Amino acid sequence: DILTLTRIIHIFQHGESGELMPWKQRHKVNTDKIKTGEIQEGAEVIRDLIRIKKEKALNTSEKKLLDDAYKFLVSELELIKGITEKQIKSFC
Repeated sequence: DILTLTRIIHIFQHGESGELMPWKQRHKVNTDKIKTGEIQEGAEVIRDLIRIKKEKALNTSEKKLLDDAYKFLVSELELIKGITEKQIKSFC
């Protein structure tokens, strides 16, 4: 619904990233968030990994996690309102 979409946009635009953890710990936290199946948790993972990616290169595991989380977000948002991937990229 539109409320979920609004929350997702807020996560990307105004959400706070957690403290920077060692990548192994960060990977576990992010994997656990993805496993919940909650769209907001997936959006947080994407937001945090994109922010890290702007500062330094992601390792292979984090790149895959980012790609998987992004695909999940796109598929969920397409179901909500028929939103296109191009529209999603505009606020990620």
